Amino acid sequence: MQELNRLKICTNFILKNSDRGKYLSDRFSEDSRRINNNQIFISLEPDMKKNIKNINHAISKGASGFITPFRVPRQKIRSSIPFLIERGVKKIYVELFKADFKEKEHKPIIIGITGTNGKTSTALLLAQSLTYQNKKVGIISSEGSGIYPNLVENEYTTPPIDICYKYQRFFCKKRCDYVIIECSSQGLHQGRLDGIHFTYSIITNIDQDHIEYHKSLKNYINSKLKIMNQCTTSIINFDCNNLKNIDHHKHGCKNIFYISQNKSKNKKIISIPQRENIKNLENFNIYSLLMIFALMRLEKFKTPTIFESINNLNPLDGRRQIFTTNKKGDFIVDYAHTVQAYKNIYLDFNINKKICTLFGCGGDRDKIKRKIISKIVDNYSSKIIITKDNSRTEQFKKILNDILKGIKNLDKVKIIKSRKNAIKYMVQTSSDDRLNFILGKGNEDFILENNKKIKHNDVIYLKNILKNYEYKTIKDC
Repeated sequence: MQELNRLKICTNFILKNSDRGKYLSDRFSEDSRRINNNQIFISLEPDMKKNIKNINHAISKGASGFITPFRVPRQKIRSSIPFLIERGVKKIYVELFKADFKEKEHKPIIIGITGTNGKTSTALLLAQSLTYQNKKVGIISSEGSGIYPNLVENEYTTPPIDICYKYQRFFCKKRCDYVIIECSSQGLHQGRLDGIHFTYSIITNIDQDHIEYHKSLKNYINSKLKIMNQCTTSIINFDCNNLKNIDHHKHGCKNIFYISQNKSKNKKIISIPQRENIKNLENFNIYSLLMIFALMRLEKFKTPTIFESINNLNPLDGRRQIFTTNKKGDFIVDYAHTVQAYKNIYLDFNINKKICTLFGCGGDRDKIKRKIISKIVDNYSSKIIITKDNSRTEQFKKILNDILKGIKNLDKVKIIKSRKNAIKYMVQTSSDDRLNFILGKGNEDFILENNKKIKHNDVIYLKNILKNYEYKTIKDC
């Protein structure tokens, strides 16, 4: 009852002091950086000083009022705009977003996908598979958001909570059958998906990543598993040790299914029968296909129908994208940037040919994995080209030194700082018996360096170079 009263008080304050937009959620924001003129700012910062700083920032952006959990002296905000002190606002602000959704409104099936590797590929390939069966699919992902395949570029893998809810509202209005949301560990941890109940959660895998943010593997795993507290049914990769060994009983979801490449008597494991019926298997991560098969089975699609969808999938740009040439061998472009992703891509391709790998490591991120990744590259590659990735604010030389610690034979290493020149060198020196991996950036359009975006796309640049040679992409084959 107390929370209902708080919700009513906050709602009335917002409606009284902002007339911006048709919906309640158009009239407020919890991020002072994205306040629009005549919006209410809801300050959730638990630190008093930071709270006041954010309020003043919101006022400078045109806020027409604010809600705060603190008693704020008027002289510290230097403004006469109205404000509401509501100590429990943190507990009820999500309900303000949900107020826009009517009881009898169309409700799509919502699918949340998280994991260290493969969540974007799984999201996009699942959207393809469902769209092929004439289903209308809304999607929020690092590749963009919208009704598939017409996506608008995103700044985040998982956008801020207000943007997530605005897309949800849009998908309901457009009567989407399914909504797929790519859920990052930061997005889950920071509450960007709070209040959204998933019909299904999919956890592709969990391996060490983003330790610079989460501080420990345990914290990272717990952030990912938060999704199991807000779903009806969960589909989990049984082959991932970090998932196999968790105590599922600690989480809200009790309806759990698994996927696995291995034979098992576990009745909760959904496997693909007659896997040989899948075409171009090496062009996709098998676990993405297993997840698609499992979800469509749970959604009562018949097995032949699921195979039809999977066999008509188009490979994704920058994700295991294959270019074959007559004289320069084959080139594979992929986003691989984690230890497991590097292991998987070498294991999943026929490596009877000589291997050349072009890669770098990101700056200001998990420094420990640089040596581990370079050991994997060294183990499989007869030639190595080290170049820039997203160095961010870290010096390339420092990143390079960390990478070189994992390589035993430095004679096979070529260091080319410019990524464009590195790709050009790879093509020029390649031969018909070589398999070339270009890893780390995939289809991204920028390299991040010194807080700037430098325009570059591995896929586009490679295509331009290969125009001088006879080549085919996997879509052409």
